[in-house]
Amino acid sequence: MLVPAFTVNLNQKLLAGRVTIGRYDGIHACLTASTTRDKVLIHNPHQQLGSTGGRMSLSSSSSDVVLLNINQSVTSLAAGSLATASLSAGRTADTLVVCTPTNVLAYDVQNNADVFYKEVADGGTSVTVGRLWKHP
Repeated sequence: MLVPAFTVNLNQKLLAGRVTIGRYDGIHACLTASTTRDKVLIHNPHQQLGSTGGRMSLSSSSSDVVLLNINQSVTSLAAGSLATASLSAGRTADTLVVCTPTNVLAYDVQNNADVFYKEVADGGTSVTVGRLWKHP
């Protein structure tokens, strides 16, 4: 019989199938999910993320939770390493990619900044971040 080791109450309703894990500082894993209020929730119990302002705001219910204001329904999200987000010691930070019915947003969570924002006529219904092939 399986028994939960711990529980986390995020005080937000999350959308099914719109959850990912990202290492936005290159080290610590953060739970990232879409909420029913057109926001993206990032749970990071290891450190406080970035500076507030812009898209990012602290949750009123927990200091471990940051909310990104997207203002559109989130159709999919993923986190992964892009070449633009490198850290010292050879580590690479993950970039959060958020798809909506009309846009694709790549977001640097650690620095609270857009990497790119692109309007897409058909919107983004699924997204994956990773390598397609090895470069020499």
